[in-house]
Amino acid sequence: MSRTIIAGCGIAGTTAACALKEFLPEEEVILIDNESCGLYSRIRLPEVLSGKLPEEKLVLSSKTALNEKGVQTLLCTKVESLDIEKKTVFYTGGSMSYDRFIFATGADASVPPIPGLEQEMTLRNLNDLHRIEKQLLSAKSGLVIGGGLLGLEIAESLKTNGISVTVSEIAERLLPAILTEKESAWLKQYLLDNGMNIITSGHVEKITKADGKYVVEMNGKTESFDIVLVSAGIRPVTNVAKAAGVKVERGICINNRFETSAEDVYAIGDCAELDGRVYGLWMASKSQGTALASILAGKMESYTPPVFSPVPKLPGITLKVLKEKAAQA
Repeated sequence: MSRTIIAGCGIAGTTAACALKEFLPEEEVILIDNESCGLYSRIRLPEVLSGKLPEEKLVLSSKTALNEKGVQTLLCTKVESLDIEKKTVFYTGGSMSYDRFIFATGADASVPPIPGLEQEMTLRNLNDLHRIEKQLLSAKSGLVIGGGLLGLEIAESLKTNGISVTVSEIAERLLPAILTEKESAWLKQYLLDNGMNIITSGHVEKITKADGKYVVEMNGKTESFDIVLVSAGIRPVTNVAKAAGVKVERGICINNRFETSAEDVYAIGDCAELDGRVYGLWMASKSQGTALASILAGKMESYTPPVFSPVPKLPGITLKVLKEKAAQA
């Protein structure tokens, strides 16, 4: 029996683990994750924050469910280092040899280098959710830095909690990658009409704390907020791979078999970089998890990424309706 150890219980790691046990029932598959609940839907965290979804509904595969599929789990456990020569992984409280090791460590929320901006001002995991929920108990005003899809969804969640919300987007208009100039203008007006303060070409220069508030210097003006959150993309988690000598650029570099520069070490999901690209999409991570299991089981030779067409979630309106309304304006 060979042993495959997977670092990360997100959609990429969990999909790979379950598919591998299905394809190779005799394989020993071990998932290591530093959180406690197994696989949960990070992309729905704003829905919990807004009160539209109970937190327990986030969990997609619990420890019990994974164990029932034959996947062993080490939760609340941090992978600390990897010895690629001795094929050993070191983690909180112990170590273990492996035949194959898979990085599925995902990504952290990216934080721009703005003085006073902190990692704790992001919404990426359950700890973030619980911290923000406590802040909302006394908050009356909030600033969201980043007017992308997630930033707008977070802003809507704050507004649903009765918070007066300002969104600062550094670009000249909202969502320039998916909307025309006319559609962006219509969306901005729609959000303004629905109670959000939208600032485009917004440049946050500095954040300080005073009297329990965040004092924000932005576009030459100063304003105070009870809560500040940032949504500025993702940063692949690559520290263990890099320290082990595995090739890392923006993400952990892989080929079309998900192989890294180290023998029997693979990477999938938000931490992986394929042909210079980190996909950062739930459906891409799931696709990669299934494909890697298929390759390891000898069912597939290599992976050709499909074209992913995610449907953007906008606050209070669908993309189709937005386009129709903008066309009529």
